[in-house]
Amino acid sequence: MTPLDPWGSVRTAMWHHNPAYRMSAKAAFAAHTRGGWRAVHRDDEGVLVPGASATFAVWPPCDLTNGLPTLDPGDELPQCRRTVLRGTTIHEEA
Repeated sequence: MTPLDPWGSVRTAMWHHNPAYRMSAKAAFAAHTRGGWRAVHRDDEGVLVPGASATFAVWPPCDLTNGLPTLDPGDELPQCRRTVLRGTTIHEEA
């Protein structure tokens, strides 16, 4: 179990204490984003597609590996700057 912390959750899945249960960054990110919607039977959500109401988060620029931030243990995690739910901003950094 992890706190409500998107990148912390992804990093936890990548660096599970048992190496047999570790996931790639891509698989962990997909599980945290698309997988969350699927868990509540909203299979049409969790992806950005033309014509759909956008739900997404904006993160600060950072070093990327394969399109995702470096999430090595001890690295500082990105902090969310804005969250948009179905086209409406619900959080914005001051």
